[in-house]
Amino acid sequence: MRTPLAGALFAVAMAALLGGLALRSWPLVLLSLPPLVFLALGSLDAPPRPRLVAMRALNRDRLSVGSEAEVRLRLTNEGPALGLLEVVDPLPPELVVTRGTNHTILSLARDETVELVYEVRPTLKGDYAIGPLRARSLDPLGLGAEDAVVAETSSLSVAPAMESLARAKLGPRRTRPWFGHVPSRHIGVGSEFWGVREYVPGDDMRRINWKASARFDALFSNEYQGERSGDVVIILDARRESAIGTPTVNAVEIGVRAALGVAEHVLASKNRVGLIVQRDVLDWVPPAFGRKQLYRILDHLIHVRAGGEWPLSFVTWVLTRYFPRDALVVLISPLTDRMSLDAVMTLAAHGYDVSILSPSPLEIERRLVAPTVEAETAYRILLMERENLVAQLRRVAQVVDWDPATPLALPLRRMGMWPRPA
Repeated sequence: MRTPLAGALFAVAMAALLGGLALRSWPLVLLSLPPLVFLALGSLDAPPRPRLVAMRALNRDRLSVGSEAEVRLRLTNEGPALGLLEVVDPLPPELVVTRGTNHTILSLARDETVELVYEVRPTLKGDYAIGPLRARSLDPLGLGAEDAVVAETSSLSVAPAMESLARAKLGPRRTRPWFGHVPSRHIGVGSEFWGVREYVPGDDMRRINWKASARFDALFSNEYQGERSGDVVIILDARRESAIGTPTVNAVEIGVRAALGVAEHVLASKNRVGLIVQRDVLDWVPPAFGRKQLYRILDHLIHVRAGGEWPLSFVTWVLTRYFPRDALVVLISPLTDRMSLDAVMTLAAHGYDVSILSPSPLEIERRLVAPTVEAETAYRILLMERENLVAQLRRVAQVVDWDPATPLALPLRRMGMWPRPA
């Protein structure tokens, strides 16, 4: 295969030759000879076809956005010596090389082995493939080339970054018969003191109130407020109209990050968590406990991409038929349309506790435009419309109007218990 340099030299030579013949100019004809001689010399030493064996190793195949992974690529030449070899380890555009290089030019003797090391940092969640390896052997003059593809691929799974909600009081108000961390109105297993009663045979010795027993010369036992668990259903609005911002910083990606943080926080409190994703299809994860449920939710969130135009009323239909009626519903949406008000009112009418976590699209867009008088005027008008919508939603639900530039725990912490007890 000829390289672009060879094609350019041939075109120059033909142009000079034809121009010289047309103009009957022998000096111009002679100018075509050097490129033709150069091309003839290059054809005498054709490059061999690369015969490489590649092995790629990653120090980890699962990481989160912003962290780094080291890639080690080991190449062995099983064919003839390669004097000029170009090697490229293709990467998707979401993986940025932070150290080393995935593109190099080197020479390899027969049976020689070389190792390339570089680090990548993902900018967006998802499942990515590295490879296959591409190699090109060039002749000394760079006029001929032989390409080869080494079918060596590696997969890399990138999880979204997680919002830390360690100090946020986030959990269901209505409990179910399972033990958990949510205080209930019934006496049972828990840590909050309720009262004192007379000792009954079979009571745990650790619950005996020795001070009261010594005072009244009879055994008394402590009673505690029972702690149960409840259900939380996270609804993520990932419709096409919600993707406001850049490909890496938009309301959908921020919502994914918030959904993962809410799921981790609620599951750590021994509550059940379910997930509904509204995109080009309605995707959901039934409520369950534990770390495995967090991984199920994470696997669904990794593949979330903005798309579809499903109205929120479809989510209401799925929620009322496949999820518990006494669950806390956490809607994560930028609230870009007025129809969200009707959907929230429908959920409240069905008896759900509804809490809305809204990454503000106005703040996202404001950082993307130059600060001008016109932009500031438009921002104030849109802000008044948004505040009006939020005020109407707060009649039936808790609403967190969140500036994504700040940690999510801050607005949640200011609100106290979320939702507030009845």
